[in-house]
Amino acid sequence: MKTDIVIVGGGVAGLGAAIALAPHGLDVTVIERRAEVGGIHRGDSLLPKSVALLTRWGLRGALVRAGGRPIYRMEIHAPGTSEAFEVPLTRHDAEHPYHVLPHARLEAVLMEAALAFPNVHVLRPASFVDLVRHTATGRVAGVRYRRGDAIEDVSCRLVVAADGQHSAVRKRAGIAFDAYRYDHAYFGLESDRPPGYRDAMRVHFHAEGGALLMPHPDRIGVGILVEAGSAKRWMTMSEAALSCELVKRAPILSGVTLHLKGAHVYELCRAHAQRYASDGVVLIGDSAHCANPTAGQGMAMALSDAGALADVLGPAWRDDARAVDALVHRYQARQWTINQRLVWRAHWLAKLYSLRGHAWTRAKALGVMALARPALHRLTRPVLERFILDPRA
Repeated sequence: MKTDIVIVGGGVAGLGAAIALAPHGLDVTVIERRAEVGGIHRGDSLLPKSVALLTRWGLRGALVRAGGRPIYRMEIHAPGTSEAFEVPLTRHDAEHPYHVLPHARLEAVLMEAALAFPNVHVLRPASFVDLVRHTATGRVAGVRYRRGDAIEDVSCRLVVAADGQHSAVRKRAGIAFDAYRYDHAYFGLESDRPPGYRDAMRVHFHAEGGALLMPHPDRIGVGILVEAGSAKRWMTMSEAALSCELVKRAPILSGVTLHLKGAHVYELCRAHAQRYASDGVVLIGDSAHCANPTAGQGMAMALSDAGALADVLGPAWRDDARAVDALVHRYQARQWTINQRLVWRAHWLAKLYSLRGHAWTRAKALGVMALARPALHRLTRPVLERFILDPRA
């Protein structure tokens, strides 16, 4: 089997790359280990820069039909008070407002769009086995994969690693990816919509760790800050005890039904590959970088990588290994610095958000109170919009 590009990983980054590359006439093969899209609870934030990219790919309507909801504000709730401090996310007349869509639904949208291209082929369930190298030059010339009981090879000019934080492709390519481990984690699940809940990014500060509530099409997503290494405690807790813990941090959850299917504790790290390009291999998405999810940059970075790679490769593609490698290095030069900046911004925001204890919680609440003043919106809005809107940020 022969193709132009093999993408290992059929998540947001991999499918986004397939959709962006296909209109340039390239034959793309996606190797995905899961039989179906979706799975455990994951990030659901689509920043305006991601919505702009999906719109450019012709997927804005599909995003809305899948239940994507625009949100325009962030609400901050401090313990011991019923007052909410509101910070604008995007303007109501914004062309590409912040959207929220459960991760699995976005993957379904992307999968449907990818399969609509006759030059995109998705092999699933199929698992990556190894890279295939040219015997004379040592350059990667394809992928070996397992499908059922059979092991097969597919030859190509470029392998795109989109197989996540623990990327087997990256490891086989010998690209370093040293991780910094955080002392906190996130426990994610869904619940019914509480009475009085308005569509917003709703943050509840608490001395034991904050809670984040995000609107889903028919429920809400709940993420709470927990200690690293505490997965067993949270995943084995009775539903009654769990409800008490959630209500303690976010009182609006009192009496709502919890949905524990797909609930998961995410151990967090910060990492960035030293390089994205190796002979015949390029990294995108979580295989290239891992940012703390507090800033909601994960899907945005994955989609931005996919779009940037296609912008570089598509118009200038030539069926020549040296030309392909030169283009991939051009993508690396453009994207690595952008992503490095975002990884560090997410890191420092996470360090601030994860500060626990009554004193730190009070200090954060006072800071938000100051930023929420309408008189300061002129100062805060440009900074916020640059972070969530500008693809170069």
